[in-house]
Amino acid sequence: MLGKYLKFFGGGKFGSDKPHAVPPASTSAAPPSPALNGSIPLLDALPSVTDEASIDTGHIAADNVVASIPEIETTGQRTNAEKLRQKIIGRQPVLNRSQQIIGYELLLRSKGLPTVKAPDAALRRMQDETLIRCLVDLDVNRLLEGKLAFVGISPAMLEGPLLQKLPSKGVVLVVCPDPDHLEDNLLRCRELRSLGYQIALDDFETKWGLGQFVTLASFIRVDVARFNAIELGKLADRFLDKPAPQLLAKNVETDDDFEACYKMRFHCFEGNYFTRLRPSMPPHIDSDRIRVLELITRVKNQEEISQLEEVFKHDAMLSYKLLRYINAPVNGFRQKIRSIAHALVILGYNQLYRWLTLLLFTSGKADPRSKSLLQNALVRARMTELLGQGKLPLAEREGLFIVGIFSLLDVLLNVPMEQALEQLQLPDPVMAALARREGIYAPFLGLSVACEEDDQEAIIEYAAACGLDANEVNTAQVKALVWAEEIDL
Repeated sequence: MLGKYLKFFGGGKFGSDKPHAVPPASTSAAPPSPALNGSIPLLDALPSVTDEASIDTGHIAADNVVASIPEIETTGQRTNAEKLRQKIIGRQPVLNRSQQIIGYELLLRSKGLPTVKAPDAALRRMQDETLIRCLVDLDVNRLLEGKLAFVGISPAMLEGPLLQKLPSKGVVLVVCPDPDHLEDNLLRCRELRSLGYQIALDDFETKWGLGQFVTLASFIRVDVARFNAIELGKLADRFLDKPAPQLLAKNVETDDDFEACYKMRFHCFEGNYFTRLRPSMPPHIDSDRIRVLELITRVKNQEEISQLEEVFKHDAMLSYKLLRYINAPVNGFRQKIRSIAHALVILGYNQLYRWLTLLLFTSGKADPRSKSLLQNALVRARMTELLGQGKLPLAEREGLFIVGIFSLLDVLLNVPMEQALEQLQLPDPVMAALARREGIYAPFLGLSVACEEDDQEAIIEYAAACGLDANEVNTAQVKALVWAEEIDL
């Protein structure tokens, strides 16, 4: 899988039309850092371990992100409108039964914003308009690279013309029809479905019967936090024995929640449960991951090539993965690389470190969540790096990406973070951020995680600590998500 997982970001292409010359093999000395003046195309999209990232994200201009939200006419709620424009887009991943991320719910929600109940419906509509305008400006199709975008809208917004500015392909409109206007809402849903939009019904079970809405829906979304196991089982049984929309469980926050919904044959699961420790499962520290962790430490310490080669020689599968990766056609070498030492010389310390870091997530015993966990870690790492790029001195920026990518090491190994970090030798500031959420990197990592979990209170706190406004945070989040989605895992 790692043989072709990276693309250039921002219109670049794999490799080069001109093949690279193969450097002569060497087994005696370690390569300088970086080893070559050239580069390995498969790894160019990843930020350097020791250098500032050089990925071109310029085509996502700041004025096309949240900063470009237009003025919205209000009815005497100016203060709320200003607060709303400062909200940061949150996202919730949606996974299928194979534990692969199939999409995200994109939302503007916080504890400070009211629900759809009158007389606050105007504010909720304003909230919907703000979100839709943001998504249109961000080009949501490109943002998700083929994944689904679940967009929650109020009944009032359902009737508005602004909704159709969203692209129909890949957009799932999450709708909770108004009990007082069911017929109007039904007609509008039919119209939107005919235009190519998918419909997800939200909270239908407490407000109205199944009716004709079910025949239009692709998903029925159920808040699992509102029901006990018996009630959920009965609800699921109503749809599983006949053709019906897919059941989507939302607010799945723990492994127990997921296991219960999985056994009830829910089709999709929304929440961050897969980024949590699994107390009922044993640790995932097997021999394969231990060897990769050992190599990461050795590479960080810049040990001799001959010493690194010995570790590879004791693991046939690891050697095979390295040679398969280095000989991938996109790297453009004229001759096939057959020597482990030769491959290590070509990669150099920086690119070998990056490759091993990603390999850590895909090595060991098969776990269907590993790919989704890696994707989440990449978004977190890149966003953490982008948030801190203009705030930290150049010499200290190298730790930002490392902090982000290793912030899910505890979940990957299914052990407490302190125990997971014992396997690595990381710089003290990185260790402080990961183990205790302290030090220069902690606010940037905390802000990235808060956006991931749509924790608006934490977002405000960390953004202030980082000296960042909503526009800057949203821009970093969008760039990170696009970057990670364009990596072919």
